[in-house]
Amino acid sequence: MVTKHNKKYLSSQQRTNFITYSAVFHNTVKSRYLPFVKIPQEKIDEIRAASDIVDVISTRLQLKKRGKDYLGLCPFHQEKTPSFSVSPNKQMFYCFGCHRGGDVVKFVMEYEKSSYIEALEILAERAGISITRTEEAYESANETEKMYGVMSFAARAFFANLTKTTEGEFALNYFRERGFTNQTMTAFGLGYALRGWDSLLKLAQEEGIDPEQLEKVGLVRRRDDGGNYDTFRGRAMFPIFNTNGRVIAFGARKLYDDDNLGKYINSSETPIYHKSKVLYGLSQAKDAIRERDFVVLVEGYADLISVHQAGTKNIVASSGTALTSEQIQLVSRYTKNITLVYDADSAGANAMMRGVDIILEGGLDVRIVQLPEGEDPDSYVRKNGGKAFEELLKRSVTFIDYKANEFQRAGNFDSPEGKAEAVRGLVQSIAKIGDQLKRSFFIKEVAEKYNLYESMLYGELEKSTRRVPQKFVETVKTGIPEEERATNERKVLVGEIPMEEKEILSAVLEDPKEMIPFIFGNLHTEDFVHPTSKKIAELILSIFDETGDVDINHLLSLLSDDQEKTMIANITFNRYQLGERWNKIGGRPSETRLYDSALGSIKSLKKKRLEIDLAENRIQMKNAAVAGNDTMPFLKRQQEIHSLLKEVEKWKLTKG
Repeated sequence: MVTKHNKKYLSSQQRTNFITYSAVFHNTVKSRYLPFVKIPQEKIDEIRAASDIVDVISTRLQLKKRGKDYLGLCPFHQEKTPSFSVSPNKQMFYCFGCHRGGDVVKFVMEYEKSSYIEALEILAERAGISITRTEEAYESANETEKMYGVMSFAARAFFANLTKTTEGEFALNYFRERGFTNQTMTAFGLGYALRGWDSLLKLAQEEGIDPEQLEKVGLVRRRDDGGNYDTFRGRAMFPIFNTNGRVIAFGARKLYDDDNLGKYINSSETPIYHKSKVLYGLSQAKDAIRERDFVVLVEGYADLISVHQAGTKNIVASSGTALTSEQIQLVSRYTKNITLVYDADSAGANAMMRGVDIILEGGLDVRIVQLPEGEDPDSYVRKNGGKAFEELLKRSVTFIDYKANEFQRAGNFDSPEGKAEAVRGLVQSIAKIGDQLKRSFFIKEVAEKYNLYESMLYGELEKSTRRVPQKFVETVKTGIPEEERATNERKVLVGEIPMEEKEILSAVLEDPKEMIPFIFGNLHTEDFVHPTSKKIAELILSIFDETGDVDINHLLSLLSDDQEKTMIANITFNRYQLGERWNKIGGRPSETRLYDSALGSIKSLKKKRLEIDLAENRIQMKNAAVAGNDTMPFLKRQQEIHSLLKEVEKWKLTKG
């Protein structure tokens, strides 16, 4: 730790060199640090036009050409046979396995776990398109964007404190003693919070940033008298980035002896920062993770930075918090293989044991590196270098071997009871694995290792995987029997979108100019049963009334719900694939195919709507009879509905 008694200052040459890197820091990441943006529609259209979906996706996935489309393994679910299709003609993607789909912006949002604005910024940067940021943009930015901007401002301020102030040399010396180079400090945006109670607050006011905005992201706190003070004071600062490289929080390390707070204090949770869903260093590591197809997981900031600097780039940190299922889900976007490297102490071992089960439950494969006693990743790399650390990774062990060794160290194998408990613990971890084939191999390994019958272990496995019947769980949770609850849910929740509604939207999207007048001249949007298809139908009509046509990509840009976007992609791809099949067999669909399909769907929808009306009328008539009221109006209505049903059955719509 740096104290007032042992501080050492950098030489003038060291300081000059670092200020050079300071300029690099601001020039290379400044665009990410000024997120106050309101992107006009013409700029969005320019970004889309410059972002060919095949080019964008092929930089992240291996695609192979199949006819007019491209195929690859879906990045959003596990599969061995490619079902992920990319259409250069439609500029859309769709997975026939997990049913995710959309345009190029949607893909970037899903793949990078980014917001809509962030996805556009990624594509704009790739295409060399500049997005102007102005004061007017700040005023019109939504609250989330303003929070990102305030955190970016703070990151720049802390970095400037570190590199351009005399007081900052105190922290700079600490980072130097940890062995961090200028390049490393720049890459991770390390900084320093001045010791003053309102240093950041004053700077923010000079920049025109409201203290209330600082308070929302936890950078300042409110005093009893209503004033504010800086949250972080006199500490080494570690910015925490989201996967898109935007600052969302900070970790702050103690530097001074008279600092009575903990060794590390971290940002409080905010609308843009949920610690259970974030992994430190992922922004810097994601490309290397994809390239090597595994990720190294450590605990702390310094552990990660030291190992990263030593050459192992595919590394992330849990930042001292317990590993969560959300973090594992985040990792699974980039790889299915995790190597755990925690401190070689009891706390590290316990964290490792808990983490193994969470990883297995998340469907990922896990291996463990056992560090020498008394070492952590940071100290090991500083003593032995990056190559030695890579050798440790090569000698990683399975979770079975690791847990068995830990049980051995704890003395579990000194008695029959302990042995039984240890083996039971191994089987309980195996039970977390969803893949039955993998489970069977691990059961076989444990059986051979301890000379046990596999059937005995399968008995233990069955106990661990046994689930309480869902009907019982739901009844306990809600107090409502399953049958009654299902009936109630049907009244307020519509499930699968009816095929007729999909067919109608499919026809509309294939030939808007022809089919919209034909279909909606004979059908009202109120006739749609499912809320999603009804909303899309209303939006399509609105666009058509305004422009006289409907562009799919424009339609997608106006939708915010994932189910709606996926539905459009599903419909578009299925219709596109049908056309491809006609071409392959040398046939040609009928000229009236769309009209015939629309006619059948319209009739079916009308009949369903009338049948719903009929059912409701019958209930009302029954209730009236029980209450002793006149049922004649309901009888007349029943006859009317039956007549309408017969008329619909006879419908023969023409294109005119």
